Amino acid sequence: MPGPTATASIPTAIPTVQPTPMTDSAIAQAMLRTMSLDQKLGQMVIVEFYGPTFNADLMQMIQASQVGGVLIENKNGNAPTRNQLVALNRSMQSQAHIPLFISTDFEGGVVNELRRITGERISESAIGASRDPQVAYNAGHSAATALTALGLNMNFMPIVDVLTNQNNPGLPMRTFGSTPALVTDMGRAYLKGLTDGGVIGCLKHFPGLGSANLDPHRSLPYMNRSLATLNAVDLAPYRTLIAEGIVPMVMVTHILNPQLDPKLPTSLSPNVVTKLLRDQLNFKGVIISDTLWMGGISNTYNLSQAAVLAVKAGTDLLLGPRGLHETQTMLTGLRQAVQSGEISLDHVNASVQRILELKLRYKIISHTTALQLIGNANTSSRERRARDVGARFTSPCIRYAIMIPLGLHGLVN
Repeated sequence: MPGPTATASIPTAIPTVQPTPMTDSAIAQAMLRTMSLDQKLGQMVIVEFYGPTFNADLMQMIQASQVGGVLIENKNGNAPTRNQLVALNRSMQSQAHIPLFISTDFEGGVVNELRRITGERISESAIGASRDPQVAYNAGHSAATALTALGLNMNFMPIVDVLTNQNNPGLPMRTFGSTPALVTDMGRAYLKGLTDGGVIGCLKHFPGLGSANLDPHRSLPYMNRSLATLNAVDLAPYRTLIAEGIVPMVMVTHILNPQLDPKLPTSLSPNVVTKLLRDQLNFKGVIISDTLWMGGISNTYNLSQAAVLAVKAGTDLLLGPRGLHETQTMLTGLRQAVQSGEISLDHVNASVQRILELKLRYKIISHTTALQLIGNANTSSRERRARDVGARFTSPCIRYAIMIPLGLHGLVN
């Protein structure tokens, strides 16, 4: 007799497949595809503004120009009291289409744009004198704690200039020391403190201001420093820390060094920004200019010229327009340069990709917010396509039949 028939087992449930989370890079790419040229250029600018309130000019810069960030400065009256600054930062972020970098120079010692709120902080020279990386880490982490409590997310620190000119007019008490090893160790620890505290740090002032005899705020320093000395001294902290993969941002300063570029200041030079920093040092993060209204630049170039040259050199993020008029002037100059082909759209896209990835990495843009922005833009795009196609037909039935597949197709792209 034939044996009993085997009964195939039937699974009681279909196993669920968990979707693979999107990476920051993929989300940034998706956001980028939804953005207009003006939105992209806006993200490439950090603006200054006047006063402690969310005024009409500031609203226009954030809502209409969609700038990438703001710079909080005591000299501009932005931070008279803790409560005012917290309220201001909340208002700005609530009105931003893409959340903002809210930045400052919170160095300690002689430069502290939040001194009226936070009081005095330890200087870089005092940190360096301790020769203890834990002191540097604690200073960085303490700074991050203070900044995040006020609603800020970016600090233009640490300074990794190696001080070789004791009469340097722009760096009194602002450096960790006069040897590359000490500056590197203190800079690493301070940056790690900021990062662990959730604040974006920024190495400055590339390629090095330590031997300068002039202050770039007032005029352009001339430094005929040999390539051998630059490599051994000034560039050493950058090379080491960039290779360690811990640097989110580098600020390029305004110097004329004929060994690097005989004609252009470092901040406007492709030889410095792209060939040296991006290519030779293999820096993958965001490159930001030092303030473009400084005398070292503005004595020779107007704001639009400086912005266009900086972007052509390889800069991602421009620091410096003061108020609405300068912001509009800078953005108009950049737009015209892209439209004329002087600046390539691919260059703009690469810069904005890096900027968006940085905002995502530091949770300035949450994944939820990013996906909402992408979804809203795609929805608007589908609606526009449906209206455009539907307008060609007079029959409401035909219009309805066409709108449905367009919408469904857009949902799976």
